[in-house]
This record gives sequence, C-alpha cells and structure tokens, in this order.
Amino acid sequence: MARVKMELGSGIAGLSGRIGNLVFRIGADGTTYAQQAPSSRKRPGSAAQQQHRKRFGAAAAYGRTQQASAEGRAYYQPFVAAGRFASVYRVALADYLKPPQLRAVEAGGYHGQAKARLRIQACNPCGVAAVWVSGLNATGQVLEEGLAAPEEADWWVYQTTHSHPAARQLQVAAQDRPGNTAEIVVDLE
Repeated sequence: MARVKMELGSGIAGLSGRIGNLVFRIGADGTTYAQQAPSSRKRPGSAAQQQHRKRFGAAAAYGRTQQASAEGRAYYQPFVAAGRFASVYRVALADYLKPPQLRAVEAGGYHGQAKARLRIQACNPCGVAAVWVSGLNATGQVLEEGLAAPEEADWWVYQTTHSHPAARQLQVAAQDRPGNTAEIVVDLE
C-alpha cells in the first residue's frame, strides 16, 4: 500500500510504497523516485547467490551481536562516520564482509638468518587483529613460525628467532576482528 504525505497549501509532498505496477521510494536526500515494480522470483538462485545470501546473513548476525555487546560498541564506535545512516551495526557488517589486505612484505636481504627483521603491511578499515609469519623450505615444510608485532599504522614486524639456510618462502597471513583472513606466499631470492 502506498503512503502519501500531504502538506497544507502545496499538495503532495511525497509518496512511498506501491501503486499498481509502480513503486515509489524516498532517497537519502528526500527525493521521491518512481520505478516499475520488480517481478517476483520464486527461483532459489544460483549457488553463488545462495552462498552470498548466507554470508550476508552471517554478517548481519555479526553486526547485531557487536551492536548488542558493550565491547563491540566500544571497538566499532570510533569507525562510525557522522551521517544519517551511520551505526555500529553497519560498520561491523561491512567489516565482516571485507577481509584484510596484505599490501607489502619487506623481506629484502633475508636468506634464513636469525634475528632478521621482516616488515608486513596489513590493512583493514577497522584494523587488523593479528599477523602470522611462517618460513618454509623448498618442499613447503614449516621451519619457523610466529606472530608479528604491530609497529606503526598498518605495518607489522616479525623478527626471526633461528637460522634457517634452507628457507625458500615466507607465508604471511593476516586476520581481522570478525575472523576473516588474507594469505600470501612470498618467494625468497
């Protein structure tokens, strides 16, 4: 059913809802839009669509949980931008849907020596919770692994503890608060 908003002296101020085959919507700026009503689909959707719906449902549940908890509100509130639609729920939902990004791994000069300083740039709009670094040999066997420490802004630092001359690759993984991970494998020169 459509709703009509009337103003005295000027007539119709706005429409919303459905009349026949037309749908009226009010945009964020208050403008009213009319468009043809979408056709109803009874099909379940493709496998990718179903997977996306499940992921979005999980993101919505995560957003509601974060908004309901004092800890979640305290964590996400600084990321809420001032605006009409800003909320902890929306920021948490977006954080759930966007995994962290690994932008750079600085391992120049590392050839398996102990006490080498490896720098990793990992970013996410709402912060990265942890970064793991693993040193691998030519067959993919883990020689050394550990957590990197936050340094400045989006940079993390890992200092190797043992000498591993057979190290051929670095495997780096970053995780954000909702549990999304990003992983990259870097070949050593």
